[in-house]
Amino acid sequence: MKKIAVISHDAGASEILVAYIKAHQNQAKWFLCALPGSAFEKIAQREGLSTQPDLDLFGFDALFFGTGWKEHPERAYLKEAKQLGIPSFAFLDHWSSYRERFDYPNDQWRKNLPAFVVTSDKKAEKIAKEFALSEVLRVNNFYQENELSNLRNERVAEGNNLLFLSEPTKEVALASHGDANYWGFDQYSALEDILTHFEHFNTQGLSIRLHPSEADNTYKNVLKKFPHIRSEVYPAGFYPLAKDLMRAKMIIGFDTVALYTAALLEKPVISYLPSDNRDFCLPLPPSHQLRALTQIKPQHFKTLGMKLDDDGIQFAQIEQKIEEFFPC
Repeated sequence: MKKIAVISHDAGASEILVAYIKAHQNQAKWFLCALPGSAFEKIAQREGLSTQPDLDLFGFDALFFGTGWKEHPERAYLKEAKQLGIPSFAFLDHWSSYRERFDYPNDQWRKNLPAFVVTSDKKAEKIAKEFALSEVLRVNNFYQENELSNLRNERVAEGNNLLFLSEPTKEVALASHGDANYWGFDQYSALEDILTHFEHFNTQGLSIRLHPSEADNTYKNVLKKFPHIRSEVYPAGFYPLAKDLMRAKMIIGFDTVALYTAALLEKPVISYLPSDNRDFCLPLPPSHQLRALTQIKPQHFKTLGMKLDDDGIQFAQIEQKIEEFFPC
């Protein structure tokens, strides 16, 4: 039985990794390393998995890791794995900034690449291959499968609000590109656009679900300009995401994974990027990726009939990759 070390930090990859471990819990010996207070620690504990703050990789068969944005605990372990000749597997979430996760555009960014990059849908696999990010594998997204199964069992009455899934776009642009207006818009200008064109949505009010990193008063100044529109603003933990998506009449955002989840749940969704400076990345049809809210049509209030990819490789094939990494 393989002995596998798992390092992660941010929530996206951590959810995918923990669900993957749970799905194959009896097929390997798993050892989870998490910084105290990190999203990975909380997610693992929620799922009944124990973590430890540090690991010595000597004697392990493989390293699985998730990439982080601000914190990069995985990089020290990746370096150690390479020194020990241990195969490494980077589990990627989302569909954007794949190279940046490994410190691109710094000259030596490829030193941070693993032996294998693991994706969980066909679009992500295609993107990773186009960037030539090591050998690319695709597994099933057990986290998304579990989420959809649980959500479909929810009994939530649909309301008549537009749900805006906020993201700290301004802060990410500044941190990643040194320019808060790198994409030509931010969460504040986008919300103002939404409120300016609110009549196009045929909803009675606006719900704003804040990103976990955003403060409660984030949109105070923007909302003051539109006192005639009923709105509510609340932190991500105030409502379970499942119920928030299910109770909304329509959902709009930039490129958060929750938009994709909502589309799989047969909710009307719009991915909105009001500038040509940023590419659409969610696996949604072009018809539901808008640059201007004047483009809203009756079709946007209908469901998309999307299905989750479920033909990823089995764990036995991961084991084979590990064994091939250590030729006899």
